[in-house]
Amino acid sequence: MRSLVVLALVAGCGVSAAAAPVPQVVGKGLAVADDELSAAGFRRIRAIDVSGRGRIVLLRRDWQVCGQHAEAAEIRLDVVKVGEVCPGAVAEPAAPGLMPDFTGESVRVAKDSLPPRTSIKIQDATGSNRLTLMDTAWRICRQTPPAGERLQGRPVQLWVVKYGERCPSPPARASR
Repeated sequence: MRSLVVLALVAGCGVSAAAAPVPQVVGKGLAVADDELSAAGFRRIRAIDVSGRGRIVLLRRDWQVCGQHAEAAEIRLDVVKVGEVCPGAVAEPAAPGLMPDFTGESVRVAKDSLPPRTSIKIQDATGSNRLTLMDTAWRICRQTPPAGERLQGRPVQLWVVKYGERCPSPPARASR
């Protein structure tokens, strides 16, 4: 009776009781990867955009798998849009209370990563004062406070450009 309860609990987690090997799906399209993992008994599959843009994965056939990780009761797939280059390494999150390095990341990634009540000022780094309406279309060139400093409720300022544009050189500091 006790083993029947354990079997039911394990089966409810979405992973087969026999701890089936996880099919290798890196390099495949996300829709195909989903099918292969589901056929192997994995039900909780989470796809994360690792391009740095923080996009929501909607149409699974438009994405390719760059990496995969078995986590607790789910499989996490690192993905980018078909035709994009997989990043060399996925950035590790900053320690709690410290400012992450958002350089090259999208505005959405920054907003999702910062504590909920953090004040954020976003500026067009080109000086054109364009509005940043779609967070995933803008990447961060520089930031204050710098990466690794304590946030402690401080406001955050991000200088951004649209993807495909070059970041301008930061303004020179006035000499004293």
